[in-house]
Amino acid sequence: MTLEKNLLAEILEKLQNIELLLKIGNREVIDKFQNEIKKDRVSKRILNFADGTLSYSDLAKKVAQNEDVAEITVKKKISYLKNNGFLLTKREGNNVYYEKSDLFD
Repeated sequence: MTLEKNLLAEILEKLQNIELLLKIGNREVIDKFQNEIKKDRVSKRILNFADGTLSYSDLAKKVAQNEDVAEITVKKKISYLKNNGFLLTKREGNNVYYEKSDLFD
């Protein structure tokens, strides 16, 4: 078990190094997206609520109610944020939960 644990720790460290290098190499692109998102109140609200506890439908409904916009608008923005790496998904049964990624610091 200890060997497996050490191997997993080593893999995690290497993955974190790769992630860091990718962020450094793409800093301008990431900054552009972050600035774009910061200007959009719906996207900001999605990221505020995306803590891994709300399903896709619940997240869309909550943001739509808080921002007084249509759910379809929120769902499109969730898709955009996910496709650009700002939201991560976790599937449990039939539900998909969203969590803010480390790209949005």
